[in-house]
Amino acid sequence: MRDRFSRFAWRNGWIGLLAGAAMIATCAPARADDPLGVYIGGGVGEAHVRNDNVSGFVENHTGWKALLGVRPIPFLGAEFEYADFGHPGATGVVVAPGLAYNVDASQKAESVFGLLYFPLPVPLLDLYAKVGMSRLQSESNASCVTPLTCGANPTVHTDSSQTRVGYGVGAQVKILAFAVRAEYERVDSSGGSPDMYSLSALWNF
Repeated sequence: MRDRFSRFAWRNGWIGLLAGAAMIATCAPARADDPLGVYIGGGVGEAHVRNDNVSGFVENHTGWKALLGVRPIPFLGAEFEYADFGHPGATGVVVAPGLAYNVDASQKAESVFGLLYFPLPVPLLDLYAKVGMSRLQSESNASCVTPLTCGANPTVHTDSSQTRVGYGVGAQVKILAFAVRAEYERVDSSGGSPDMYSLSALWNF
């Protein structure tokens, strides 16, 4: 039920953003872009933390991110982003018949993205895709809660760092020096691929 509500809320959020952009574009004046197109921003959203080493562990959590970007020409840009996908936990995760653990996991990523903006007839609305490289840090702790089957390792700690491909798509509405962005992003990883739906606010210098 919670996942169904979240998907409904995010879908309607995207529809609302695009509808708002269309209305704003009809009445707001355009502004001259900064030649370098430098901007900063931050956002928050719903993330999914995954650890495939623990029987496909995946949990929802609040995530956040901070970013610094440039857009020197209308159709191309670049961003540096730090994203924290959260630190959720789950109890009684069954990893084998008769063997269960309490698990908590966290995932964070430092990423460099290239952005491609799609040409649109609405000047204050952008649709874009991004792809780049992400340094993903994953950490998990598991403690066995079935004493008869725990064996010699009742607790397990894992900590890894990988360089992986990150990508995403999004839409943003620009109003003078401000922009509001809705985005989906994901980092591919063999140990568990985190992703996040987010809303961000940007300031253009």
